[in-house]
Amino acid sequence: MAELEFKGIKKEEGDRLKDAFEYIANAKRRGAFDESELIKKMGDKVTRYFINPTKEEADKLLEQWRLNPEVEMPWDFGSWFDALDSAEIDYQSIEIHPNGTGKILFEQLAWPSGGIDAANELVKAFGGEIISNNAI
Repeated sequence: MAELEFKGIKKEEGDRLKDAFEYIANAKRRGAFDESELIKKMGDKVTRYFINPTKEEADKLLEQWRLNPEVEMPWDFGSWFDALDSAEIDYQSIEIHPNGTGKILFEQLAWPSGGIDAANELVKAFGGEIISNNAI
């Protein structure tokens, strides 16, 4: 079982993160993962955290990445959703402690399973910081 540990989740964001995680986990198991439903669960995180670049902005980001492939690029919501949807991951559980630390447990159904970065972004979208992710 793989584990993603995090910190920095504010008390007021914890329930929203849990709600989004539980939707993702259950919807993927049912084969009913729907982008519009996830948008409802994520609320303002969709527009505040994820980007929606114009063609010119996307071209600029691509040029930055070509100059330095190690630079961390922001996700657009559609690409992030697609990464979660296609990931060979069975999300098991999430724990969030009162101090803002927590962990997500998941099973990788294939190696490589893809989607590991997308799982990290769920936590980051709610203000968290990844401490570790022991997935392959």
